[in-house]
Amino acid sequence: MVLQKYVVLDIEGTVCAISFVKDVLFPYFLKALPDILSLHFSSSPPPDLQLYIDAFPPTVRTSYDSLYMYIRDLTIADKKIPELKALQGYVWRKGYEVGELKAPLFPDVYKVLDIWTGANCFTKSKRSVFIYSSGSVDAQILLFAHTEQGDLTKGIQGYFDTVRAGLKTDPASYVRITNQIGDDVDPREILFLSDNVNEIVAAKEAGWEAYLVERPGNAPLSEEDRKAHKVIQNFESLI
Repeated sequence: MVLQKYVVLDIEGTVCAISFVKDVLFPYFLKALPDILSLHFSSSPPPDLQLYIDAFPPTVRTSYDSLYMYIRDLTIADKKIPELKALQGYVWRKGYEVGELKAPLFPDVYKVLDIWTGANCFTKSKRSVFIYSSGSVDAQILLFAHTEQGDLTKGIQGYFDTVRAGLKTDPASYVRITNQIGDDVDPREILFLSDNVNEIVAAKEAGWEAYLVERPGNAPLSEEDRKAHKVIQNFESLI
């Protein structure tokens, strides 16, 4: 049996409720979007904002209306494309910085992260923790820096998104993460926790240990999924 020295965590539906993203973050972004685009089309657009907007296709950047409709529709459909995730992170940063946004992680996440990464944790309990989410790395860092119990980023060793690693349903993405964690890392030493069955399958194909996380508000798991994969309801079962 191989000990998992590394833990890679999904975010939505794993460390925090899906409703935080769907009911808080997305509406916040859509509410701010008109003002953001008005700044872009003003006579003096902020240079940092310009970089995010320029990542969208030129054909939709011809007018305020076309760009607004394009970004709005992508957000409503929850498309996992890098330019959208980057712009969302830009907008959410403002919300986190002024205190309008705070991430409500599940209570067991705070406790177990402290056990895995805290300064006083026992050696046998220590794990190197990483995050892998379809949201941009910037958005991931913001979320963990602004939780309801404070800044948790000191305990997290690294972050991966679809730009740095690839699609979460592609086994090759997990191979890339293994190589980035360390040249001598055995993939069997990595434990992945996610609520998405397809991601669990991809991680296993890359040689990782992977468990399905069942949280309130997540999509129901089929009996077939329960038989094929280990399922946990909270992180405390791992300590």
